[in-house]
Amino acid sequence: MMKKPVIAVIGAGMMGSSHARIVFESTEADLGLVVDSNADAAELLAQRYWARASTHLEDAMSADAVIVACSSAAHLECALPFIEAGVPTFVEKPIALSLTDVDTLIDAASKHDVPIMCGFVERFNAAYRTAQEQLTQVPTHLITLRHSPPAPRIASSVVADMLLHDLDVAVQLFADQEPQVVGAACDRPTGTEHYETADCIIRFPTGLATLSTNRTTQRKVRFLNIHTAAESIEVDLLRQDVTVYRHVSQEMMSSEGLAGYRASTEVDIPFVRHRAEPLALQFEHFLQLAAGRTDHDVERNSIRLPHVLMEAVERGQAPASSSMAATQSAVASEP
Repeated sequence: MMKKPVIAVIGAGMMGSSHARIVFESTEADLGLVVDSNADAAELLAQRYWARASTHLEDAMSADAVIVACSSAAHLECALPFIEAGVPTFVEKPIALSLTDVDTLIDAASKHDVPIMCGFVERFNAAYRTAQEQLTQVPTHLITLRHSPPAPRIASSVVADMLLHDLDVAVQLFADQEPQVVGAACDRPTGTEHYETADCIIRFPTGLATLSTNRTTQRKVRFLNIHTAAESIEVDLLRQDVTVYRHVSQEMMSSEGLAGYRASTEVDIPFVRHRAEPLALQFEHFLQLAAGRTDHDVERNSIRLPHVLMEAVERGQAPASSSMAATQSAVASEP
């Protein structure tokens, strides 16, 4: 019987707790260590899942792989030593708060040929994957709404915290197309430290992505609307349902002096298969990367572009144009 890999979780907050639970419940790995600068938090979480606790990063160096789920501002200092030591490393999103730090981590992973993964968990959402399977053509328009009530515990902007997920979705759906940020605006309410609302429009060669995030609303919304020339696909990522609409015909009607409009539309409701929760599927993928059973060059190369767009949106404008083929992450400014 092969020995199961031992995983260390860095960070004992909300996301660290979720990752520790996923590792503990996995039949493919063991949770060995929880590290947090708060000794009490580390001990409490470690006891819950029968692991050891520590306040020192170096204690995790003996792990077979690490999950970095501390505060976003600390991702670079926590993840870089493991990457440089050759330890497969998963980093919650954003992988770092600045593009400079993002590049530092990605370049280190490339230099040391170490598997690295970012927490783009929507890639593993069953409803999103079902929607992808329904697509018969390249999208012409993507509309996303990702709204939530206030979250004072989060020490980063709504762009890094929430919009980044939909930036990644847009990059995935408009695959291999170069994006142009043609409009972006962020709002920081009076008395707050971070942007809490952000909207942006991104142009791809085949269409537009219109993305909206808000961290001050009264309810949680996670919605995608994907349009092609052949179908419109509505996705509720929370309720995990997908509806596909295909237009058939339309006509103007007039009867006894009353005008009207009639449309005929086919409606499909595909079955959404739930093999496991997205976080668990994401962890399975990380184990595959760490074991060398999945191409970690492809995974690493998928990380940068959403972060480039994140930084462009936070600045409210796109950076200077450059070749995506050359940089794997270009964002061209609108003339």
